[in-house]
Amino acid sequence: MTKSRLFGCALLLFGVTGGATGAGAETLVIQTWGGVWEEGARAVGDAFAAKHGVEVIYEQQENTRLGIAKIRAQAADPQVDIIFSTADALEQAAEENLLVTVDKSKAPNLALLPERAVRETAVDMMNIIFGFAYRTDLAPFELTRWEDLTDPRLEGQVASPTGVFSSGRWIIMSVLVNGGSEHDIDPAFAFLAKVKPNIVNFVATDGESVKALTSGEAAVLAFGLLSDFAKHLGPDSNLRFVVPTDHKILTTAVGVGMPNPDKAELAHKFLDYIATAEAQTAYCGFITCTPVNPEASAPASIDAFRPPAELLYRADWRVINAQLPAWDDRFKKEIQTR
Repeated sequence: MTKSRLFGCALLLFGVTGGATGAGAETLVIQTWGGVWEEGARAVGDAFAAKHGVEVIYEQQENTRLGIAKIRAQAADPQVDIIFSTADALEQAAEENLLVTVDKSKAPNLALLPERAVRETAVDMMNIIFGFAYRTDLAPFELTRWEDLTDPRLEGQVASPTGVFSSGRWIIMSVLVNGGSEHDIDPAFAFLAKVKPNIVNFVATDGESVKALTSGEAAVLAFGLLSDFAKHLGPDSNLRFVVPTDHKILTTAVGVGMPNPDKAELAHKFLDYIATAEAQTAYCGFITCTPVNPEASAPASIDAFRPPAELLYRADWRVINAQLPAWDDRFKKEIQTR
């Protein structure tokens, strides 16, 4: 699929179908995020629809946790056949028995992926990078370190994610900056307390985080995804995205799961397609990510942001999933409350 056609598709409202639309065509409902994530999902979804002569319907999730909540609410009568989500959220969904078990015999292309990418109820397909972003024309100095977010010169100029943004990763990054881990979260709140005087507003979604900078509401976004900002960067842009390398760095896998047992046969065909180098190269071309399939290609634009492998931090998401509600409550009381 060409980018020109894809961007045309992206103008359509979610719920409008892509691919085959013949009477009686089998349907596959895909749930994903908006923005570039929608574009990437449509790239592979529409190609899959054309390949198999099926109809694909797209539904949007406001954020990761609300996406899982929707699947949970539909557990008795699943309406979504494929859900794009982060590995930790898919793990949580699996613990709640919300996902169909992956049958490798029904998706032979899964053998193309590293063994760790094919889990019991989900398939990892790419990895994304986190950092912070700022406006060079609004920020009073060049930011290079996480500690710069506490600089008094940024008073009232920083947009902060909420506690549950990206499943609590802002809290986890804060604890890493301040010498702790998800097993001892107090250092995170000590760091966040230093950032608090500089916070002008809070963002809950990817779209809000991008808007905070592009609209000039804030000069700095304290934490965000490279994928959301990649298309806004360049030599003539006043936006900069920074991945500091003086602390451990967060990354995460994004993958797919199958919530609907009644559509497991067709959903496995989608898993089989999305495991291919063709599909993952197309997806990462829009998302600016690193594909899991070793034969797939990452976009050249990601090269400047790739951290050394030894700096990547693998968090214990069982601990985070269990503690996040309490952390979010503490975040609201100690950081969001003025």
